[in-house]
Amino acid sequence: MPTQLWRPITGQGLERCELETTASGYRIAGTALRAIEDDPYEIRYSILTDAQWVVSTVGAHVQGPGNDRRLALASDGNGAWSVTEEPVVELYGATDVELSWTPSAHTVAIKRLDLGVGEAADATVVAIGFPSHDIERKTHRYERIALRRYRFSTGAYQTDLEIDEHGLIVTQPGRWMSVLAH
Repeated sequence: MPTQLWRPITGQGLERCELETTASGYRIAGTALRAIEDDPYEIRYSILTDAQWVVSTVGAHVQGPGNDRRLALASDGNGAWSVTEEPVVELYGATDVELSWTPSAHTVAIKRLDLGVGEAADATVVAIGFPSHDIERKTHRYERIALRRYRFSTGAYQTDLEIDEHGLIVTQPGRWMSVLAH
């Protein structure tokens, strides 16, 4: 099972992420320990996809000072999202997910899009903030510029992502760096 250990480039923290094959697709799950404004947080998350890397379920549990929050989102794979079976209309059309505390969710879009070198595509994502759990719809753009390098942009932000042979992020300049891969 491929595993990455990341640290943020700025701030304090560490994250362990695993990618595993399931009976119906894939699961990316991890635990992040982060310090935000001198407060310690623990975040556990899981993203389940089908065999084509289409997201079916996203779960997150954030624990910190006075903060114990859980979030569970479900997708029908065709752009409809729900929380505890209640539709979230403003997320309609999103196919992927962004978890602001981890680079792991990029793997889902990279694998699902399956771009050749020189190709680019947009992905509409459900973006989940940390530690607030604020949810919004965003557009991400991925351009494959080399075998293991993607140019990623969203809004005015742009960077290059380096991936390993499993599609997990190795570096995201200014944000994340792998310190151990297994």
